[in-house]
Amino acid sequence: MPRNFARHEQFLRIFALLETLSTARTPLDDQTLIATLKERLGLKELSVRTLHRDCDFLAACGYPLDHVPLPPARRQGWMLDKEALAARKIPAEPLTLLELVAFMIGRDLMRPFEGTVLWTGIESLRHKLEQSLPPGLLERLEGARRVFHVSGECPSRYADRPRLISTLSTAITDCCEIDVTLKAESGATSCHRLRPLRLVIEPPRVRLLALETTADADPPLLLDLDRIETVATRDATFVPPDIDAADSIRRAIHRP
Repeated sequence: MPRNFARHEQFLRIFALLETLSTARTPLDDQTLIATLKERLGLKELSVRTLHRDCDFLAACGYPLDHVPLPPARRQGWMLDKEALAARKIPAEPLTLLELVAFMIGRDLMRPFEGTVLWTGIESLRHKLEQSLPPGLLERLEGARRVFHVSGECPSRYADRPRLISTLSTAITDCCEIDVTLKAESGATSCHRLRPLRLVIEPPRVRLLALETTADADPPLLLDLDRIETVATRDATFVPPDIDAADSIRRAIHRP
């Protein structure tokens, strides 16, 4: 990764640290802070040494950061002096070049969904972002995007069926049964009554994870949306099972 992107990641980490400490009511120990930052930023690793270096940087910038003892003995926690901090306004977190490049790469990966509600949301967010960016940052974004090239199959795979994903996502949200007509490689069709559970995105395609409504419905089905000719929502609801999506997908793949 280019050095400028690594510096942006460092900025995001330090800003997240500052915001976390500014809202904490009690001192936070190293492991609590590390777990919070890893979850917020999606970090795989964050060492105690790096955390201490970031805390030292904030203190060097004039933020009233203290390392105080915690019970039981031999533990310490980090906290900001709220009274001293009251005179120092924490700025709103700005968008960074790293965040914008990551979004644009994600947009390129989602191009197969042009013409669907997913693409509408992506393009609406892109427009809002670009409208809010200063010209200098927009220019830097264009240059930074050239670092990455997303290749592979990128057609508008679902553009001719714009409501398919919307219909299925609504049925999943509302826990409604659906009737679908599936086509086989031979050209034959079959009708199924299903309980939809998830839309599984595997660029450039989407598959539907669903249970049949029969008593022996498990394991679930995993159906490529390209096989669905028609789908209709039924006036019948169901109680969704508490599933592990990854395990259900694995069992569906190995379904006899």
